[in-house]
Formats: sequence, C-alpha cells, structure tokens
Amino acid sequence: MFEKILVPVDGSENAYRALDAAVDIAKHYDSKITVVAIANDQSYTQYGAIFGDDIMAHMKEQAEATLKDAQTRAKAAGVDVATDFEVGIPKQAISETLPDLLDTTLTVIGKSGVHGLNRAIMGSTTSYVVRRSITPVLVVGD
Repeated sequence: MFEKILVPVDGSENAYRALDAAVDIAKHYDSKITVVAIANDQSYTQYGAIFGDDIMAHMKEQAEATLKDAQTRAKAAGVDVATDFEVGIPKQAISETLPDLLDTTLTVIGKSGVHGLNRAIMGSTTSYVVRRSITPVLVVGD
C-alpha cells in the first residue's frame, strides 16, 4: 500500500516525530523511506539580496547533517532508507516535484518545522502540502 514514503526533514522535533511515524509505517508495510532536506533558495530573494556559494554551502552542510541523523535513526530501526538534498521551494518540492520524481506513495510530514511561529496551528508548508500533494499525506503533530 505504501511502498515508498517521502519524509521531509528540517532538523525540528516535529520532523523527527514524522520520521518516527514513517519508520513505524515502513516496518508494517515493508516500505522504503526517502528522507529529504530542501534548501529554500527563495527565502531572501524577496528582499533583493543574492547570496553567494558560501551561504548555499552552509545550508547544504546543515541539511546533510540532518539527513545523516535521520538516516541513522531509520537504519537503527531496520528500515531501508535513502536520503536526498534538493534546492528549491520546499512546499512545491514536497507536494508535487519529489513525489513524482521519486514515485512515492505517501508523504509523512511534521505539523510545523523549525520556522513555525505558532505550534498550535499547522505550518504554512505543511498546510500547502496537505492541499496540493499528489500523494496521500500524514501530518504528525506535537
């Protein structure tokens, strides 16, 4: 039923809760998990700033550390896991681009991420993914 599960991570506790839920599902359905981190290259362009390679390298370094942690966590539970780093607009990548590219059958996402201002409501990326995803979405809360 859920052969390939997409789990976006950003280093937040909610992302790791989503990963744990995905691991449980993967164990039940003998699924493969792809954990993805997405560097948002659009965050600062609205202010007219263009950042050099050093900023993107730092974002990639942070993402790779988060992916390594997530991969270690899933492997320790005995789940087949792959990682992917992308640059783009996270909500679009998670809802449309990556499920199509990776042929995933379920997206498991945290209710809000590191930039969530109010943990009582769903984050804007998660809300967008719920509305626009081409696959079923499981939202994991606090």
